[in-house]
Amino acid sequence: MPTNEAMPRRLLVVGLLLTPLLCLPAMAQTPVYDERPVVVTGLRNPELKSYRVMLAGLDAFAAHHGLAPTAPMLRFKLRPQGGGAVVDMDHLELTIAGDETAIDVPLAQDHSFVLPRNEAAAKDDADLVLNKNKNGYRWRPDIHSAAVPAGMRRLGDLRLECEVAVAIAKKEMGFWQRTTVSTLVGTPDWCTNPLLGLPTQSPRSISAATLVGGGGRRVALEVSDDGRSYVALIADNSYPDDALIEFQYVTSQ
Repeated sequence: MPTNEAMPRRLLVVGLLLTPLLCLPAMAQTPVYDERPVVVTGLRNPELKSYRVMLAGLDAFAAHHGLAPTAPMLRFKLRPQGGGAVVDMDHLELTIAGDETAIDVPLAQDHSFVLPRNEAAAKDDADLVLNKNKNGYRWRPDIHSAAVPAGMRRLGDLRLECEVAVAIAKKEMGFWQRTTVSTLVGTPDWCTNPLLGLPTQSPRSISAATLVGGGGRRVALEVSDDGRSYVALIADNSYPDDALIEFQYVTSQ
């Protein structure tokens, strides 16, 4: 566990690096999806993210798939921005839109989606756009290996989510921003540095999160004051990718 003295520096790095660029992982689910792409009338604004930037995440998933070899695909997931504002999650429409591109991206019931590769959309410098004000929503990678017990997360899945999110963040940053962050964390491989304490979102309030590693080791993880996120030890290589995180949920009164 990091000391309390290390927390301010780590959280500063996380804020500089990731807060405006990506969202937080959540718990495993197995929803049913409809993946059929549909061409629709284009909408150029408000753009959620550049399509070319998002493609960097697909490349990272392919390059680091060994972290979660049984994860069938990379999904992304939309969620409210937070901060107390109430946003409509029931009538979202997502589109890849450019001057000559208009491709509907189907959303599953849990607001997750698969981003298709489309060379024409990349050449068109298209954007990933919502039919709502983008400031009310955030996205995050959503990766789940097969056979993970319900209500638990696999460490390798979280590591792969980090690689995807960081690849997109780097693609969006300028050279000097990337260089500054790499200097702060001491390596260009940001996901392997313990300063990168990625908070991981839980869909339900938790009172405890425990990493169960090899040899029966059990380590209590930091949990946020509101019980809605925890910090996984993704940079600690002494824990294998197959290590699991279990949760103690807050029961309603």
